[in-house]
Amino acid sequence: MKKLQILKNLLDLFWLLSMISLLAILLFVPFLLTGNIGDYPVKIKGQEILSTDFFSKTVILVNVVSGILFIYSVYLLRKVVNHFQRRDIFNEEVIRYFNLIGKLIIASSLISNVSLSVFNAVKRNHIGLSLDFGGYDSFILSICLGLFFMVISEVFKIAKNIKEENELTI
Repeated sequence: MKKLQILKNLLDLFWLLSMISLLAILLFVPFLLTGNIGDYPVKIKGQEILSTDFFSKTVILVNVVSGILFIYSVYLLRKVVNHFQRRDIFNEEVIRYFNLIGKLIIASSLISNVSLSVFNAVKRNHIGLSLDFGGYDSFILSICLGLFFMVISEVFKIAKNIKEENELTI
C-alpha cells in the first residue's frame, strides 16, 4: 500500500500544480481573445504560435480545452485512488471512471495533435507526420494509455461480475 500512497501524493502534487497553471491560463485567455497579448508566442508541443489572427487564437484555445480534458482525467484518477485507499475496488464508479479517463486521454491527444497538424498545414504550408517515439508526450503513447484505461475498465467490470457470482454461490 506504500506504492498507492506514493501515487496519491504524486497525483495530488500534479493536481496542485495543474490548478495553478489552469488559473494562469484562464487569466491569459481574455488577453488572448482581445488581442492585448502583444507579439509573445505561445509554445504548444514545441511549436511557437503567434496569436495574431483568429485561426491561431482558435488553435491555442482548442489546445487549452485539450489540456483541461487531460487535467480532468487526472482528477478522476485521483478519485479512483481514493476508492482504492478505502479498499472499495470493484465499485461501479471506479469502472466508469477508468473508462472515462481513457476516453478523455484519447480525446485530449487527438484534439491537440489534429489542431496542430491543421495549423501546420494551413499556416506553415507544411504537411507531415511526426511520430515521437520514446517521449512522454508521444501521440501513440497517449492513445495506448487511453486504451489501457478503457481495457482496465472492462477487466474491472468482468472481475466485479465474477465477484458477485461468487458471493451468490455458497
